[in-house]
Amino acid sequence: MSRRLRSSPAFHLAFTEECSALCHINGDAALAASEYDKAIDLYSVAINLDYTSDVIFANRSKAKLGKMLWEDALLDAQKVRWHLCFRSSC
Repeated sequence: MSRRLRSSPAFHLAFTEECSALCHINGDAALAASEYDKAIDLYSVAINLDYTSDVIFANRSKAKLGKMLWEDALLDAQKVRWHLCFRSSC
């Protein structure tokens, strides 16, 4: 792969989306295995890469509930609501 292609905006976007998707998938697996700390970390990375996903905030909220981090879970749940409202123009 040429150096120019790797530094292109399209490559960067595709790479970022793929990394976010992998973190999301691995976060789902960690959540299903009740590995809440790992799930929270993976979902946090996915959010940092692709902030627009309400699903990732919802899943991180579930992981935080599993850790009994009530206030943090509520904050993520509120972000889900904000994203849903923003998309539907509440």
